[in-house]
Amino acid sequence: MPRVTTSMPMQTICPYCGNHIITVTTPVPGILTWLLCSGLFVFGCFLGCCLLPFCVRSFMDVSHSCPVCQQELFHHRRL
Repeated sequence: MPRVTTSMPMQTICPYCGNHIITVTTPVPGILTWLLCSGLFVFGCFLGCCLLPFCVRSFMDVSHSCPVCQQELFHHRRL
Protein backbone atom coordinates (compact mmCIF):
# COMPACT_ATOMS: atom_id res chain seq x y z
CA MET A 1 0.00 0.00 0.00
CA PRO A 2 1.55 3.34 -1.03
CA ARG A 3 2.23 6.10 1.50
CA VAL A 4 0.56 9.46 1.06
CA THR A 5 1.91 12.74 2.37
CA THR A 6 -1.46 14.26 3.24
CA SER A 7 -4.23 13.47 5.67
CA MET A 8 -6.79 15.40 3.60
CA PRO A 9 -9.12 13.63 1.10
CA MET A 10 -7.60 13.54 -2.35
CA GLN A 11 -8.78 12.97 -5.90
CA THR A 12 -7.53 9.81 -7.58
CA ILE A 13 -8.53 6.85 -9.75
CA CYS A 14 -9.37 3.73 -7.74
CA PRO A 15 -7.21 0.81 -8.93
CA TYR A 16 -9.89 -1.67 -7.78
CA CYS A 17 -13.08 -0.31 -9.41
CA GLY A 18 -11.59 2.19 -11.91
CA ASN A 19 -13.79 5.15 -10.85
CA HIS A 20 -12.59 8.75 -10.49
CA ILE A 21 -13.10 9.38 -6.78
CA ILE A 22 -12.31 11.62 -3.85
CA THR A 23 -10.99 9.38 -1.07
CA VAL A 24 -12.77 8.94 2.25
CA THR A 25 -10.45 9.44 5.22
CA THR A 26 -10.69 7.51 8.48
CA PRO A 27 -8.46 8.11 11.54
CA VAL A 28 -6.77 4.96 12.88
CA PRO A 29 -4.44 4.65 15.89
CA GLY A 30 -0.80 4.50 14.88
CA ILE A 31 2.67 4.52 16.40
CA LEU A 32 2.46 8.18 17.47
CA THR A 33 -0.85 7.56 19.26
CA TRP A 34 0.54 4.59 21.18
CA LEU A 35 3.80 6.41 22.06
CA LEU A 36 1.88 9.38 23.46
CA CYS A 37 -0.43 7.09 25.43
CA SER A 38 2.53 5.18 26.88
CA GLY A 39 4.37 8.40 27.72
CA LEU A 40 1.37 9.85 29.52
CA PHE A 41 0.91 6.62 31.45
CA VAL A 42 4.56 6.58 32.57
CA PHE A 43 4.36 10.20 33.74
CA GLY A 44 1.35 9.59 35.98
CA CYS A 45 -1.74 9.98 33.82
CA PHE A 46 -2.96 6.46 34.51
CA LEU A 47 -6.57 7.24 35.52
CA GLY A 48 -7.80 7.36 31.93
CA CYS A 49 -6.03 10.56 30.90
CA CYS A 50 -3.43 8.48 29.08
CA LEU A 51 -6.17 7.51 26.58
CA LEU A 52 -6.57 11.12 25.44
CA PRO A 53 -4.37 10.68 22.30
CA PHE A 54 -6.97 8.22 20.97
CA CYS A 55 -9.55 11.05 20.94
CA VAL A 56 -7.41 13.62 19.08
CA ARG A 57 -7.54 13.12 15.29
CA SER A 58 -4.27 14.99 14.67
CA PHE A 59 -2.34 12.32 16.63
CA MET A 60 -3.75 9.43 14.58
CA ASP A 61 -2.75 7.92 11.24
CA VAL A 62 -5.19 8.37 8.35
CA SER A 63 -6.55 5.64 6.09
CA HIS A 64 -7.74 6.68 2.60
CA SER A 65 -10.41 4.44 1.06
CA CYS A 66 -12.66 4.37 -2.00
CA PRO A 67 -16.26 5.50 -1.37
CA VAL A 68 -17.56 3.17 -4.10
CA CYS A 69 -15.88 -0.19 -3.42
CA GLN A 70 -14.72 0.50 0.19
CA GLN A 71 -11.16 -0.74 -0.53
CA GLU A 72 -8.27 0.88 1.37
CA LEU A 73 -6.09 2.76 -1.13
CA PHE A 74 -3.49 4.73 0.85
CA HIS A 75 -2.24 5.11 4.41
CA HIS A 76 -0.82 8.34 5.88
CA ARG A 77 1.43 7.70 8.89
CA ARG A 78 2.27 10.47 11.37
CA LEU A 79 5.63 8.89 12.29
